[in-house]
Amino acid sequence: MRVRSRRGIAVVLAMVTTLALLGWRYQSRLIGVVARWHLQRIAAEEEKSGDLTRRRTTIAGLHRRLLIERPVDALVPELHDLLALLSARVATGEISLDWSAYIYTSHFRTMVEKRPKGIPRRSIDALRHHVQQQVEFFYLRKRPDVDGFRLSDLTGTGGESYTVEEIEKAYRDGRDLSIETTDP
Repeated sequence: MRVRSRRGIAVVLAMVTTLALLGWRYQSRLIGVVARWHLQRIAAEEEKSGDLTRRRTTIAGLHRRLLIERPVDALVPELHDLLALLSARVATGEISLDWSAYIYTSHFRTMVEKRPKGIPRRSIDALRHHVQQQVEFFYLRKRPDVDGFRLSDLTGTGGESYTVEEIEKAYRDGRDLSIETTDP
């Protein structure tokens, strides 16, 4: 019985290790899938209740970051659906943040100009087709040197960063931090 339980533990440990390694290797895809799933779940819950609170908050935050005006409530559901579609592609690096901002803001401007009341609302499939057309028209491709979003990007623990004191000292010393590759 002991040999059997040790083998069982070894198999379970091997499976957990394999899953952890695969999760680490494909973390940008997992982040994208989770982001899209979360945004779609919020949309589905609010569609049932007729509420816009969480979608409105998400879109208002995005518009604040993009420095564009908040949309009227009639536009929020479609913009939230577009955000959900873009999130997975951005997470994997398939579409850069800059291009996704362009696709999003151009879609928003077109809506304001041509469909200010959000009617007719585009379906998820129509939005998916629209995003694919943009990708093909602008020939957007994943850069081979970009892995997409990693867990360290979300937690803020990865990469090189400077404290305010280091930035101020570099300014006083006349150093350009953007081209430095080694610590001072």
